[in-house]
Amino acid sequence: MGLFTRYAMDALMKTSHPEVIRRQCWNLHPHRTPCTACKDICPYGDAIFTRPNLVKDWDPCTDCGLCVSACRSGCIVPSPEQVQRDTSLADTDNDTLWLGCEKSTRKNTAVRACVASFSWETLAYLALNKKLVLDLTPCGECENDVCAAQLRKELTRLVEFLGPQLFESRVTLAYEQDEAPYHVQELSRREMFSHMTEGSRAGTKKLLQMLPGLRSEEDSAADFRLMLHQRTKQLKAASETPLRYGWYLPNFTQKCFGCGKCEKACRSGALKLEDMPDGQTRVVVTPWKCSECGVCVAACSNSGIDGMKLRQLTTLGPVSVYKCSKTLCADCGKPIAPNSSEGICSVCRIKRRTKQRQEEAAARARERIAEREARKAAEEAAKAAAAELAAENAANASGAAAAETAAAPVSAAPATAAATAVSVAKTTSAPEKD
Repeated sequence: MGLFTRYAMDALMKTSHPEVIRRQCWNLHPHRTPCTACKDICPYGDAIFTRPNLVKDWDPCTDCGLCVSACRSGCIVPSPEQVQRDTSLADTDNDTLWLGCEKSTRKNTAVRACVASFSWETLAYLALNKKLVLDLTPCGECENDVCAAQLRKELTRLVEFLGPQLFESRVTLAYEQDEAPYHVQELSRREMFSHMTEGSRAGTKKLLQMLPGLRSEEDSAADFRLMLHQRTKQLKAASETPLRYGWYLPNFTQKCFGCGKCEKACRSGALKLEDMPDGQTRVVVTPWKCSECGVCVAACSNSGIDGMKLRQLTTLGPVSVYKCSKTLCADCGKPIAPNSSEGICSVCRIKRRTKQRQEEAAARARERIAEREARKAAEEAAKAAAAELAAENAANASGAAAAETAAAPVSAAPATAAATAVSVAKTTSAPEKD
């Protein structure tokens, strides 16, 4: 065994189960109701998932692919074995493929745990390469309502993608045992070698795509959609009248002003905002990268995206879906709504209001400080005036007391002299009586 073959086989054998890209999960984005589709549809959901997007143990996994087809945001990546197993059916010799489940008694080209394990992207890719016969004979007696609902969802989406006419011509739903029986196409020697050569080339190309170092995490999450995109390009180049395929894309409204929240929320990189030379901004969506999860709708806070709308496209490559003229914030330069008051965004408006309130509070504080200082100065002036008045009164009182003291001896001298004269007179008159 060569080094390249050994490395390729080791890389493929290491991952025999799906992988979960948690950052793309619907539950990690703004939403109203949590998604539990992967855990509900998995036969060993309680043993594998502790909660949606968080795996406890992959050992019970049988790589049936039900969780891959049920995941609404495409965060569950199919294993390389599943990709090789499902897409290699397009390289078979027969021009018709019979797909059935394990409960079917018919002979089928591919047998899975449930027909719902084939995602609609896989069925569309196979239908554009071969005619399909879906063996649905056991579905009438099946008691698994979750798988039945998922199968109806996948077939409805397949009809929307291919269109009713192309669906009827390429896909047959077999509900009876004798309906669309299995048969083997007889090939000539030349046709057999041609199929072998084409199958070898296609297998080598897919093997190279599945090597770990040659594909990114985003592309690995969209293996089926990428091959579907390549097949539609081949059909468009080979036909004069290209076919149209239905794909759900975000429906932008006039309320969109190019804020970029949807671009940041799209983890698969399907949605981009591009600035054009004329000053406008256009929204470009790459359908084959878009998983139709609706995270961009949930992330828009201005009602700029009115749900997902089914569009008829001739190619799954980048397509412009909306154009708008940006109105930038006067303070920070970010896009704002055209009818925004004051010409600024909500963040800058809050900053302005906060700054204004802080300035008003500082002005009120300065006024209170000035009032306290004026009141303190008035109180000190009043105290000083009272002290001066008290000093003046004290001085007046002391002056009055001194004047009274000085006037008291002068007024007492005549009285003393009169008393002395009376006493002398009495003394001189006393001997005369004797």
